[in-house]
Amino acid sequence: MLTTKTSALSSKRLQEEDVIVAKAKALKSNDEKIAFLFNEVRNSMKWNDVDVWYTNDGVSKAWQKKTGNSTEINLILYRLLKLAEVGNVYPMIVSTRSNGRVNIAFPWLRQFNRTVVYIPVDSTRKYILDASNKYQLYNSIPDNLLNSYGLSLNKDNKTYNLINISCPNTSRKNIFITADIKPDGKINGNAKIYDFDYHKMNSVRLYKTEGEEKFKEWLTEKDNSIKIKNMKIEGVDVDSLPLQELLDFEMELKGVDGDYIYFNPNLFTSLRTNPFLTENRSTVVDFGHKKKYTLTASYGIPPNYLADALPKSLNLVMPDKSISFQRIVSNSEGQIIVRYVIDFKKALYVQDEYPLLRQFYKQMFEMLNEQIVLKKS
Repeated sequence: MLTTKTSALSSKRLQEEDVIVAKAKALKSNDEKIAFLFNEVRNSMKWNDVDVWYTNDGVSKAWQKKTGNSTEINLILYRLLKLAEVGNVYPMIVSTRSNGRVNIAFPWLRQFNRTVVYIPVDSTRKYILDASNKYQLYNSIPDNLLNSYGLSLNKDNKTYNLINISCPNTSRKNIFITADIKPDGKINGNAKIYDFDYHKMNSVRLYKTEGEEKFKEWLTEKDNSIKIKNMKIEGVDVDSLPLQELLDFEMELKGVDGDYIYFNPNLFTSLRTNPFLTENRSTVVDFGHKKKYTLTASYGIPPNYLADALPKSLNLVMPDKSISFQRIVSNSEGQIIVRYVIDFKKALYVQDEYPLLRQFYKQMFEMLNEQIVLKKS
Protein backbone atom coordinates (compact mmCIF):
# COMPACT_ATOMS: atom_id res chain seq x y z
CA MET A 1 0.00 0.00 0.00
CA LEU A 2 2.72 2.49 0.98
CA THR A 3 4.92 1.48 -1.95
CA THR A 4 2.05 2.05 -4.39
CA LYS A 5 1.34 5.50 -2.95
CA THR A 6 5.00 6.46 -3.08
CA SER A 7 5.33 5.33 -6.70
CA ALA A 8 2.25 7.23 -7.80
CA LEU A 9 3.32 10.41 -6.05
CA SER A 10 6.86 10.34 -7.36
CA SER A 11 5.59 10.15 -10.96
CA LYS A 12 3.97 13.62 -10.82
CA ARG A 13 6.02 16.49 -12.19
CA LEU A 14 6.80 19.52 -10.07
CA GLN A 15 6.76 23.07 -11.35
CA GLU A 16 10.22 24.11 -12.62
CA GLU A 17 11.76 20.84 -11.49
CA ASP A 18 13.88 20.68 -14.67
CA VAL A 19 15.62 23.95 -13.75
CA ILE A 20 16.33 22.81 -10.18
CA VAL A 21 17.59 19.39 -11.26
CA ALA A 22 19.82 20.94 -13.94
CA LYS A 23 21.47 23.15 -11.30
CA ALA A 24 22.04 20.11 -9.10
CA LYS A 25 23.53 18.04 -11.93
CA ALA A 26 25.98 20.86 -12.70
CA LEU A 27 27.59 20.38 -9.29
CA LYS A 28 30.63 18.11 -9.09
CA SER A 29 29.99 15.72 -6.20
CA ASN A 30 26.94 13.85 -4.93
CA ASP A 31 27.45 15.53 -1.55
CA GLU A 32 27.12 18.96 -3.17
CA LYS A 33 24.02 17.85 -5.10
CA ILE A 34 22.39 16.46 -1.95
CA ALA A 35 23.19 19.62 0.01
CA PHE A 36 21.83 21.86 -2.76
CA LEU A 37 18.55 19.98 -3.21
CA PHE A 38 18.03 19.55 0.53
CA ASN A 39 18.42 23.29 1.13
CA GLU A 40 16.27 24.10 -1.90
CA VAL A 41 13.34 22.09 -0.52
CA ARG A 42 13.92 23.02 3.14
CA ASN A 43 14.00 26.75 2.36
CA SER A 44 11.13 26.67 -0.15
CA MET A 45 8.63 24.59 1.81
CA LYS A 46 6.75 25.29 5.03
CA TRP A 47 5.74 22.39 7.25
CA ASN A 48 2.09 22.57 8.33
CA ASP A 49 2.86 20.75 11.62
CA VAL A 50 1.10 17.59 10.40
CA ASP A 51 3.00 14.33 10.92
CA VAL A 52 1.76 11.25 9.04
CA TRP A 53 3.59 8.64 6.95
CA TYR A 54 1.37 9.33 3.91
CA THR A 55 0.38 12.40 1.90
CA ASN A 56 -2.81 14.42 2.17
CA ASP A 57 -2.69 16.80 -0.83
CA GLY A 58 0.01 15.06 -2.86
CA VAL A 59 3.50 16.31 -3.63
CA SER A 60 2.63 18.30 -6.75
CA LYS A 61 -0.04 20.35 -5.00
CA ALA A 62 2.09 20.75 -1.86
CA TRP A 63 4.99 22.06 -3.99
CA GLN A 64 2.64 24.47 -5.73
CA LYS A 65 1.32 25.79 -2.40
CA LYS A 66 4.80 25.70 -0.84
CA THR A 67 3.35 24.06 2.25
CA GLY A 68 2.62 20.46 3.20
CA ASN A 69 2.87 17.73 5.78
CA SER A 70 6.27 16.23 6.63
CA THR A 71 5.89 13.33 4.21
CA GLU A 72 4.85 15.54 1.29
CA ILE A 73 7.89 17.76 1.82
CA ASN A 74 10.28 14.82 1.97
CA LEU A 75 8.76 13.04 -1.03
CA ILE A 76 9.37 16.24 -3.01
CA LEU A 77 13.01 15.99 -1.97
CA TYR A 78 13.02 12.27 -2.82
CA ARG A 79 11.80 12.99 -6.35
CA LEU A 80 14.37 15.71 -7.02
CA LEU A 81 17.21 13.54 -5.70
CA LYS A 82 16.14 10.65 -7.93
CA LEU A 83 16.02 12.94 -10.97
CA ALA A 84 19.45 14.31 -10.10
CA GLU A 85 20.83 10.75 -10.06
CA VAL A 86 22.76 11.00 -6.80
CA GLY A 87 22.87 7.23 -6.29
CA ASN A 88 20.60 4.95 -4.28
CA VAL A 89 17.73 7.01 -2.86
CA TYR A 90 14.80 5.54 -0.93
CA PRO A 91 11.80 6.82 1.00
CA MET A 92 11.89 5.62 4.60
CA ILE A 93 9.03 5.67 7.10
CA VAL A 94 10.10 6.52 10.65
CA SER A 95 8.79 7.37 14.10
CA THR A 96 9.76 10.66 15.72
CA ARG A 97 10.83 10.70 19.36
CA SER A 98 7.49 12.21 20.46
CA ASN A 99 5.70 9.34 18.72
CA GLY A 100 7.81 6.67 20.43
CA ARG A 101 10.52 4.16 19.52
CA VAL A 102 9.73 1.53 16.90
CA ASN A 103 9.18 -1.94 18.32
CA ILE A 104 10.88 -4.18 15.76
CA ALA A 105 9.05 -7.24 17.06
CA PHE A 106 5.77 -5.67 15.85
CA PRO A 107 6.63 -3.33 12.94
CA TRP A 108 3.07 -2.32 12.05
CA LEU A 109 2.29 0.94 10.24
CA ARG A 110 0.73 2.80 13.18
CA GLN A 111 4.14 2.93 14.83
CA PHE A 112 5.33 5.28 12.08
CA ASN A 113 4.37 8.92 11.67
CA ARG A 114 6.71 10.44 9.08
CA THR A 115 8.48 9.72 5.81
CA VAL A 116 12.07 10.87 5.27
CA VAL A 117 14.72 10.21 2.60
CA TYR A 118 17.39 7.53 3.03
CA ILE A 119 20.61 7.49 1.00
CA PRO A 120 23.07 4.69 1.86
CA VAL A 121 26.51 5.69 0.58
CA ASP A 122 28.54 2.75 1.88
CA SER A 123 28.76 0.48 4.93
CA THR A 124 29.87 3.34 7.18
CA ARG A 125 28.13 6.39 5.71
CA LYS A 126 24.51 7.30 5.07
CA TYR A 127 22.19 10.28 4.76
CA ILE A 128 18.82 10.48 6.45
CA LEU A 129 17.19 13.68 5.24
CA ASP A 130 14.20 15.53 6.71
CA ALA A 131 13.57 18.82 4.90
CA SER A 132 10.47 19.61 6.98
CA ASN A 133 12.75 20.87 9.78
CA LYS A 134 14.01 24.40 9.03
CA TYR A 135 17.02 23.97 11.32
CA GLN A 136 18.11 20.50 10.21
CA LEU A 137 21.53 20.09 8.55
CA TYR A 138 21.70 17.89 5.48
CA ASN A 139 24.73 16.00 6.79
CA SER A 140 23.36 15.15 10.26
CA ILE A 141 20.75 12.51 11.03
CA PRO A 142 17.65 14.20 12.53
CA ASP A 143 18.03 14.02 16.31
CA ASN A 144 14.35 13.24 16.86
CA LEU A 145 14.79 9.96 14.95
CA LEU A 146 17.92 8.66 16.69
CA ASN A 147 18.08 5.36 18.59
CA SER A 148 15.08 3.89 16.79
CA TYR A 149 14.40 2.18 13.44
CA GLY A 150 13.21 3.18 10.00
CA LEU A 151 11.61 1.09 7.25
CA SER A 152 13.39 1.79 3.95
CA LEU A 153 11.30 1.08 0.83
CA ASN A 154 12.68 0.09 -2.59
CA LYS A 155 9.76 0.52 -4.96
CA ASP A 156 11.71 -0.77 -7.97
CA ASN A 157 12.46 -4.14 -6.39
CA LYS A 158 9.33 -4.08 -4.20
CA THR A 159 11.46 -4.76 -1.14
CA TYR A 160 11.95 -3.13 2.24
CA ASN A 161 14.73 -3.01 4.81
CA LEU A 162 14.65 -2.23 8.53
CA ILE A 163 17.38 0.31 9.34
CA ASN A 164 18.86 1.00 12.77
CA ILE A 165 19.02 4.80 13.10
CA SER A 166 21.97 5.90 15.17
CA CYS A 167 24.73 8.48 14.87
CA PRO A 168 28.36 7.30 15.04
CA ASN A 169 29.70 10.86 15.22
CA THR A 170 30.28 12.92 18.35
CA SER A 171 28.63 16.34 18.57
CA ARG A 172 31.12 18.87 19.97
CA LYS A 173 30.97 22.12 21.91
CA ASN A 174 34.26 23.98 22.40
CA ILE A 175 34.47 26.99 24.72
CA PHE A 176 37.42 29.36 25.10
CA ILE A 177 37.37 32.04 27.81
CA THR A 178 39.86 34.81 28.53
CA ALA A 179 38.97 36.99 31.52
CA ASP A 180 40.36 39.14 34.32
CA ILE A 181 39.21 39.07 37.93
CA LYS A 182 39.04 42.51 39.56
CA PRO A 183 39.70 43.22 43.27
CA ASP A 184 36.06 44.30 43.69
CA GLY A 185 34.87 40.83 42.66
CA LYS A 186 33.96 41.56 39.06
CA ILE A 187 35.07 39.55 36.05
CA ASN A 188 35.51 41.11 32.61
CA GLY A 189 36.26 38.86 29.66
CA ASN A 190 35.41 37.38 26.32
CA ALA A 191 34.31 33.94 25.24
CA LYS A 192 34.38 32.07 21.95
CA ILE A 193 31.96 29.17 21.65
CA TYR A 194 32.06 26.73 18.74
CA ASP A 195 29.00 24.50 18.29
CA PHE A 196 29.15 21.53 15.89
CA ASP A 197 26.43 19.19 14.56
CA TYR A 198 23.53 18.80 17.01
CA HIS A 199 24.86 21.49 19.32
CA LYS A 200 24.76 23.84 16.35
CA MET A 201 21.23 22.83 15.31
CA ASN A 202 19.86 23.32 18.81
CA SER A 203 21.57 26.70 19.20
CA VAL A 204 20.42 27.96 15.80
CA ARG A 205 16.86 26.81 16.46
CA LEU A 206 16.78 28.67 19.77
CA TYR A 207 18.45 31.79 18.37
CA LYS A 208 16.04 32.05 15.42
CA THR A 209 12.83 31.13 17.22
CA GLU A 210 13.33 32.84 20.59
CA GLY A 211 15.45 35.86 19.63
CA GLU A 212 18.73 37.25 20.86
CA GLU A 213 17.77 38.12 24.44
CA LYS A 214 16.35 34.67 25.18
CA PHE A 215 19.43 33.16 23.58
CA LYS A 216 21.65 35.18 25.93
CA GLU A 217 19.61 33.93 28.89
CA TRP A 218 20.13 30.37 27.70
CA LEU A 219 23.90 30.90 27.32
CA THR A 220 24.15 32.18 30.89
CA GLU A 221 21.70 29.58 32.23
CA LYS A 222 19.62 32.52 33.53
CA ASP A 223 22.39 33.53 35.92
CA ASN A 224 21.65 37.20 36.64
CA SER A 225 25.21 37.80 37.78
CA ILE A 226 26.46 37.33 34.18
CA LYS A 227 25.83 40.08 31.64
CA ILE A 228 26.61 39.60 27.96
CA LYS A 229 27.53 43.07 26.72
CA ASN A 230 28.25 42.24 23.08
CA MET A 231 27.50 39.15 21.01
CA LYS A 232 28.34 38.21 17.44
CA ILE A 233 27.02 35.06 15.78
CA GLU A 234 28.71 33.51 12.74
CA GLY A 235 28.08 30.40 10.65
CA VAL A 236 24.30 30.29 11.13
CA ASP A 237 23.42 29.58 7.50
CA VAL A 238 26.49 27.60 6.40
CA ASP A 239 25.92 23.88 7.01
CA SER A 240 29.59 22.97 6.69
CA LEU A 241 30.78 25.42 9.36
CA PRO A 242 30.32 25.35 13.15
CA LEU A 243 28.22 27.99 14.83
CA GLN A 244 30.46 30.60 16.44
CA GLU A 245 29.26 32.71 19.35
CA LEU A 246 31.68 35.54 20.16
CA LEU A 247 30.86 37.18 23.51
CA ASP A 248 32.05 40.07 25.63
CA PHE A 249 30.78 39.58 29.17
CA GLU A 250 31.06 40.75 32.72
CA MET A 251 30.20 38.89 35.90
CA GLU A 252 29.66 40.11 39.43
CA LEU A 253 30.89 37.50 41.90
CA LYS A 254 28.82 36.90 45.00
CA GLY A 255 31.61 35.31 47.02
CA VAL A 256 33.67 38.38 47.98
CA ASP A 257 34.37 39.38 51.61
CA GLY A 258 37.33 41.76 51.45
CA ASP A 259 40.14 39.26 51.90
CA TYR A 260 38.81 36.39 49.79
CA ILE A 261 37.31 35.98 46.31
CA TYR A 262 35.41 32.82 45.43
CA PHE A 263 34.39 31.93 41.88
CA ASN A 264 33.32 28.97 39.77
CA PRO A 265 35.19 28.84 36.42
CA ASN A 266 32.50 26.69 34.78
CA LEU A 267 30.89 29.22 32.41
CA PHE A 268 28.83 28.80 29.19
CA THR A 269 28.94 24.98 29.20
CA SER A 270 25.22 24.48 30.01
CA LEU A 271 26.50 21.99 32.61
CA ARG A 272 25.85 23.70 35.92
CA THR A 273 22.71 21.88 37.08
CA ASN A 274 22.49 18.11 37.56
CA PRO A 275 19.39 16.72 35.76
CA PHE A 276 19.50 13.32 37.52
CA LEU A 277 18.47 13.98 41.11
CA THR A 278 15.69 11.42 41.53
CA GLU A 279 16.76 8.09 42.98
CA ASN A 280 14.66 5.89 40.68
CA ARG A 281 13.83 6.03 36.99
CA SER A 282 11.21 4.04 35.08
CA THR A 283 12.34 4.90 31.52
CA VAL A 284 15.60 4.76 29.58
CA VAL A 285 17.93 7.76 29.52
CA ASP A 286 18.26 8.77 25.88
CA PHE A 287 20.81 11.51 25.17
CA GLY A 288 20.13 11.04 21.46
CA HIS A 289 23.75 11.17 20.36
CA LYS A 290 27.32 11.08 21.59
CA LYS A 291 28.69 14.46 22.64
CA LYS A 292 31.81 16.15 23.88
CA TYR A 293 32.34 19.39 25.79
CA THR A 294 35.69 21.15 26.04
CA LEU A 295 36.24 24.25 28.16
CA THR A 296 39.57 26.08 28.14
CA ALA A 297 39.68 29.20 30.31
CA SER A 298 42.33 31.67 31.46
CA TYR A 299 41.52 33.92 34.44
CA GLY A 300 43.84 36.76 35.38
CA ILE A 301 44.31 37.15 39.15
CA PRO A 302 44.03 40.71 40.55
CA PRO A 303 47.17 42.35 42.01
CA ASN A 304 47.97 41.46 45.61
CA TYR A 305 45.94 38.24 45.44
CA LEU A 306 47.17 34.66 45.46
CA ALA A 307 45.43 31.36 44.74
CA ASP A 308 44.50 30.01 48.18
CA ALA A 309 42.59 26.90 47.06
CA LEU A 310 42.47 25.31 43.62
CA PRO A 311 40.40 22.30 42.55
CA LYS A 312 42.62 19.28 42.00
CA SER A 313 43.42 18.04 38.50
CA LEU A 314 41.78 14.65 38.05
CA ASN A 315 40.11 12.11 35.77
CA LEU A 316 36.68 10.66 36.53
CA VAL A 317 35.46 7.72 34.43
CA MET A 318 32.23 5.71 34.46
CA PRO A 319 32.75 2.01 35.32
CA ASP A 320 31.81 1.06 31.74
CA LYS A 321 34.00 3.92 30.41
CA SER A 322 31.02 5.42 28.57
CA ILE A 323 31.55 8.89 30.11
CA SER A 324 34.77 10.54 31.16
CA PHE A 325 35.44 13.85 32.88
CA GLN A 326 38.92 15.37 32.93
CA ARG A 327 39.78 18.48 34.93
CA ILE A 328 43.11 20.27 34.76
CA VAL A 329 43.71 23.38 36.88
CA SER A 330 47.02 25.24 37.12
CA ASN A 331 48.33 28.56 38.45
CA SER A 332 51.16 30.32 36.66
CA GLU A 333 52.38 33.93 36.53
CA GLY A 334 49.17 35.50 37.74
CA GLN A 335 46.92 33.34 35.54
CA ILE A 336 44.67 30.47 36.56
CA ILE A 337 44.25 28.05 33.67
CA VAL A 338 41.26 25.70 33.71
CA ARG A 339 40.49 22.92 31.25
CA TYR A 340 37.49 20.59 31.33
CA VAL A 341 36.92 17.76 28.85
CA ILE A 342 33.65 15.83 29.18
CA ASP A 343 33.22 12.99 26.70
CA PHE A 344 29.94 11.07 26.30
CA LYS A 345 30.72 7.95 24.26
CA LYS A 346 27.28 6.42 24.66
CA ALA A 347 23.79 7.78 23.98
CA LEU A 348 21.39 5.29 25.57
CA TYR A 349 21.18 3.97 29.16
CA VAL A 350 18.58 1.41 30.22
CA GLN A 351 16.91 1.51 33.64
CA ASP A 352 19.38 -0.95 35.22
CA GLU A 353 22.25 1.38 34.34
CA TYR A 354 20.63 4.44 35.90
CA PRO A 355 22.08 4.09 39.46
CA LEU A 356 25.67 4.18 38.15
CA LEU A 357 24.84 7.04 35.79
CA ARG A 358 23.21 9.00 38.62
CA GLN A 359 26.20 8.43 40.92
CA PHE A 360 28.64 9.55 38.22
CA TYR A 361 26.60 12.70 37.53
CA LYS A 362 26.53 13.51 41.25
CA GLN A 363 30.32 13.34 41.46
CA MET A 364 30.85 15.16 38.19
CA PHE A 365 28.60 18.09 39.03
CA GLU A 366 30.17 18.46 42.45
CA MET A 367 33.48 18.85 40.65
CA LEU A 368 32.07 21.15 37.96
CA ASN A 369 30.74 23.47 40.66
CA GLU A 370 33.84 23.39 42.84
CA GLN A 371 35.11 26.91 43.44
CA ILE A 372 38.49 28.58 43.18
CA VAL A 373 39.50 30.65 46.21
CA LEU A 374 41.74 33.72 45.95
CA LYS A 375 43.23 35.38 49.05
CA LYS A 376 44.58 38.89 49.44
CA SER A 377 48.30 38.69 50.13
